[in-house]
Amino acid sequence: MNTIYAVSLPTKKWSEEIRQACNDKVKDWLNRQFPADRMPANMRIRVRQSPNDEVFRAEISETFKATGSVRTTTITIAPHRGQLVFDVRMRHIAGKDSVVPRRPAEVPPKALLQLCSDISQMVEVYDAERRIAPVVRIISTADDGQALGADSLDALSRRLPIIIEYTAEKNVEASLTAQLAHDLLGIAHIAHVTTPDALKAFNAYCGAQTLSEQYITIMWPQPVKPTVVATSQPKREQIAAMIIDAATMQPGLPIQAPPRATLGRQVQSPVTAGTNIGADIASLKKTIDLLHKQIDERQFHIDQLDELLAESDEQNDALVDDLDERETQVDELTADNTRLRENIDAIILQKLDLEAELDRKAPGAIPRTVLDAVHKASKECSNLVFLKSAFETADVLQGPDPVRLLNDLKKLDLVVQAWRSNKFSSSAGLGSYMRDEYNLDYVPNIARDTAQKHAAYYTVTYEGKSVLLGAHLRRGKNRSLIRIYMYVDNANKTIVIGKIDDHGPDRTS
Repeated sequence: MNTIYAVSLPTKKWSEEIRQACNDKVKDWLNRQFPADRMPANMRIRVRQSPNDEVFRAEISETFKATGSVRTTTITIAPHRGQLVFDVRMRHIAGKDSVVPRRPAEVPPKALLQLCSDISQMVEVYDAERRIAPVVRIISTADDGQALGADSLDALSRRLPIIIEYTAEKNVEASLTAQLAHDLLGIAHIAHVTTPDALKAFNAYCGAQTLSEQYITIMWPQPVKPTVVATSQPKREQIAAMIIDAATMQPGLPIQAPPRATLGRQVQSPVTAGTNIGADIASLKKTIDLLHKQIDERQFHIDQLDELLAESDEQNDALVDDLDERETQVDELTADNTRLRENIDAIILQKLDLEAELDRKAPGAIPRTVLDAVHKASKECSNLVFLKSAFETADVLQGPDPVRLLNDLKKLDLVVQAWRSNKFSSSAGLGSYMRDEYNLDYVPNIARDTAQKHAAYYTVTYEGKSVLLGAHLRRGKNRSLIRIYMYVDNANKTIVIGKIDDHGPDRTS
């Protein structure tokens, strides 16, 4: 016998009225799906229910004549550890002793999925403070992406996996995993990341390229590592089978034995005692058989509890070991971080001391402003030409490191020197030579529409002619990014520095 589908919906918020309403819901569902007058001959239904019994259980058995195999669907509603649990299990029992392949996990019939959906709306079921419902969670902002990352890595009480799909420029219906929100209710969450900002924030929180634009990622409960479905067009059934197969390994719901039958004490009349001895013996045998059955059921229940207790002890031991390991790692990382901070502080102090000493011995050797760096470069870089506009724009520019700017201009001077020495054939080789030899970020031109729209900014006068400052070097990142705009004079094999700015106007300006 192997389990081919399992789902468990536990709720802490329940009452006797809610339990009875769930029982009635299942009974109504049974009457609609399996009416007595149209019951197939190969199906049997057994129901356990009693006013004095907290457990409601329905078992649907279907026998397949061709193979002799049996598929059973067990629906249970019962209290367990202070919670009311709705549990569904589908099992397959082989009909012959032949060696045949194991029946794979499968999505249950739509009617059974609809019953699970109805129950999830009647009771509030949560997983790590996220309510379980047949809906897709939409992740559209950076905050949403960080929240999804926190649920994926930090929610230690989460017991269900999260299936994440990047669906920018798609609607929910066109996505691959939207239908799984209904098919995998109670055994997986479905999340759609709909914007690049949300994707970037999620990956930044997880510390790796956990989710890509092409593939689907399954975030299992900690500490299991994520699974990436590494195919651009996976089948929905493939993903569902992976989740359902994992769900079938959940331990079953321990069920207490039915309430003990009331055994009335019989008072026999001396007159009729002799005539009723045979009937009394038969009644006692039935009572003894019933008691033996109850003992067996209770022993089975005790064995289940022992297994659960052993599994819980193993899990607790593993968690304690993992916690100790994590605490050791935290201590090591904290020590490393402290040592690195001390090294950085020492390097900063050493740098300040060296700059102060250099400033005393050679005043002006270190440029203090961008304008100082440009003036110094104009004196030392004999292969470059500096226009007046270069000094004007440098004078108003604040923020960039003057020393790095001076170094870039000196490297550019060496590039022109190599050009004049014919180390590369033409101006077309400038970019690759700058990148390969000096690691300079060179852009050969600006966009045509930008040059037309902002011609006044990018056009300067050089040797009596109007020229376009299209080529430029980029230095820094984000807010510290600056650009050195230049004109490449092919005739004289030189580079004319026209402007130094944080960002020239473009088509969005």
